[in-house]
Amino acid sequence: MNPLKIVEMHNEYRANVLNLQASENYLSLQVRRALASDMASRYSMVLNTEVHGEYVRNVYGGTKYQEEILHFAEEEAKEVFEFKFANVKPISGHAAAMAVLTSFLMRGDRIMSIPPESGGYDGYFADYLPSILGLEYKPLKLEKMREIDVEGIEKFKPDMIILGASYIPFPYNLSEVIKVSKEIDAMVVYDVSHVLGLLPSGFQEGIEDCDVVYGSTHKSYPGPQGGIILTNFEDMAERIDRNLTWRVQDNYHINRIASLGVSLYEFKPVAKEYGKRVRENSKSLAETIDERGLKIRFPPEYTESHQILVEKDALIRDFGITFSGMCRKLEENGIIVDCVGRIGTAELTWRGYGKGDMKEIGSLIVRALRGEKVRKEVKKIVEKWDGKTMGERARE
Repeated sequence: MNPLKIVEMHNEYRANVLNLQASENYLSLQVRRALASDMASRYSMVLNTEVHGEYVRNVYGGTKYQEEILHFAEEEAKEVFEFKFANVKPISGHAAAMAVLTSFLMRGDRIMSIPPESGGYDGYFADYLPSILGLEYKPLKLEKMREIDVEGIEKFKPDMIILGASYIPFPYNLSEVIKVSKEIDAMVVYDVSHVLGLLPSGFQEGIEDCDVVYGSTHKSYPGPQGGIILTNFEDMAERIDRNLTWRVQDNYHINRIASLGVSLYEFKPVAKEYGKRVRENSKSLAETIDERGLKIRFPPEYTESHQILVEKDALIRDFGITFSGMCRKLEENGIIVDCVGRIGTAELTWRGYGKGDMKEIGSLIVRALRGEKVRKEVKKIVEKWDGKTMGERARE
């Protein structure tokens, strides 16, 4: 089979389902156009320093427009997320994390992060980045997915506190964390991979007080897969940028940066409104699903983000299936979720679906899990979409 046929089949399939995966979002046609441009096979590496005895501004020639689009993306990111410095070079959220950790920590230093059992990112767990970088790791204690235990931080005295998680329905008590960090002289960094798109609408109060904020650009934020690093401190920004090249990565994939630049251009006019709608949609979806018999965690608030979390024990007890079983049964009916119990509203919100749609979708989710065939009704909801994102409508 021609491999392009597989790509076409994928596109056709995804155009006819409702995607509620918390880790994914939708790219407009213009964003995809940049991603698939000639820049996909081009290099650019601005150094502005001496290399092997000779001053080098850019390692490569013919980079006029590559440099221009990099500058554009960085300036848009600073404006959209309201930080003084933005680095869009990391090729993934994980690469961004490595750049930050290796820029400010030495072997033997101590870190604390939210552990996997509390929804934290596995990469910060002892066996992964701490092991590779020679760091001493201790988990942060987290209550109800929102309250960080600051007493535990004070006792352990880490060199760096890492906030953010893969399960993140609520903002944290960040001001308390910042306060104790100053008392023990620790850095506070925030992995916003899941909530980047929600920052302009105020998801996390006080985020600007963190030393560094970083993450991926394709979850709640509707951009291409990649990474971003934000800070208000010039010395930190310069240190991270120096540490990226030839330490964490080499080529920073200029087509991805071009695609991110286009997405930022589309996102900027609706940045605050989008986050507000995501929150409204998440609450509407959670309430509907919970009312119809599938228990959602943390009622009656449920969530303040793009994620709602299914109660695992109740799913097994009331529906006789696991998270993986829920994923498979919903996929059979044209509804896509992950296999770890998260349901996300970011993509459908970016496409323009609202609270009324969420109520309808929530009802279909529960009916499908009870064994009903709802594929035709799902298709009708899919067909309601006019093909334009919130950003595209704003730029018309």
